[in-house]
Amino acid sequence: MLKFIQSLFKSEPEAPAPDNLVLFTPTRSPWDAKTVVKLFDAGLGRLHVQSVRDWNVRQYEAFLQQVPEVFWNRIVLEEQPDLVLSRKLAGFQMLPGDRIPPRWPKTAALSLKCHSYDEMRSTPKGCHYLFLSPIFPSVSKRDYVPQRTHREFQVIVERWRAEGGCPVYGLGGITPQNAAHVRALGFDGMAFIGSVWESAQPVQAFLELERAWSGKDARKLKRKH
Repeated sequence: MLKFIQSLFKSEPEAPAPDNLVLFTPTRSPWDAKTVVKLFDAGLGRLHVQSVRDWNVRQYEAFLQQVPEVFWNRIVLEEQPDLVLSRKLAGFQMLPGDRIPPRWPKTAALSLKCHSYDEMRSTPKGCHYLFLSPIFPSVSKRDYVPQRTHREFQVIVERWRAEGGCPVYGLGGITPQNAAHVRALGFDGMAFIGSVWESAQPVQAFLELERAWSGKDARKLKRKH
């Protein structure tokens, strides 16, 4: 009875933001499931969980158990493809040189991080989307800076699209101040790490990134966050 009464006062999660706005978990700083749930509740549409040192399938299972199952279809793993399938997660992020797992269903998205046009061209057919980075100097990694000008990135995206490539998202150093520029360069979406996780208010930081990308078409929220 108590749980039923509590459920009556629990706010419904916000409608999800577009899944081409991707949050990565960091590899060099802490993150936690509690913050992940708050971000999903505010509408985060896609979370990529990067490889975690010393985690095995049990640790990934424990993380998932801390997240309401309704949000599992927004989670992508960089490891444990079998867990992606058994828990019906959003997808699997491959590493350069990986082959698509055998009998992989079309319902589980495959993605890949790239750092050059040559890497993009070497991605296996069947990838649903990929990331190109870094577009700006990293927020969280020192000396991780772009190797191309913005005009060169624009040409790469245009050529990739003309060749029939899958959607490509900009990654690296993206903040609310430069998010609109990523869209202007022609990227199909964007991904971010430090600008959210290193913020004192991660949910607000995510919402600012979303508004900066979407402009006047920003998602309407039901409540304040």
